[in-house]
Amino acid sequence: MVSDEVRTAGKPKRLELRPDRAKFHADGDDLSFVTVRVVDEQGIVCPAAGDLVRFHLTGPAKIAGVDNGDPINHESFQADKHTLFHGLGLVVVSSGRSPGKITLRAEADGLQAAETTLETK
Repeated sequence: MVSDEVRTAGKPKRLELRPDRAKFHADGDDLSFVTVRVVDEQGIVCPAAGDLVRFHLTGPAKIAGVDNGDPINHESFQADKHTLFHGLGLVVVSSGRSPGKITLRAEADGLQAAETTLETK
């Protein structure tokens, strides 16, 4: 038996960061793709959210790019902020040449901020 469940999102509450991998190589070329999500109190993505998210990065890495999947969005991919599209966005973190811990923080007005820790070896 197969079933599907559809849930309606509540009021946007917080940001979430979900890296595709938390550990990557300190070779100056490796990348971690971090999905940004606006979720409600139950963790359901809020598809109507289009918040401007600001990113802060500490550690031996840099932001290689940002995006949101909106085909008509003209914001720069080379920035430390970006608006979300349907409650989602992406920030690409590029490793430096020194190993260490990296902290990525995302902030948006009216939402709880999110942080994730990455590591390069």
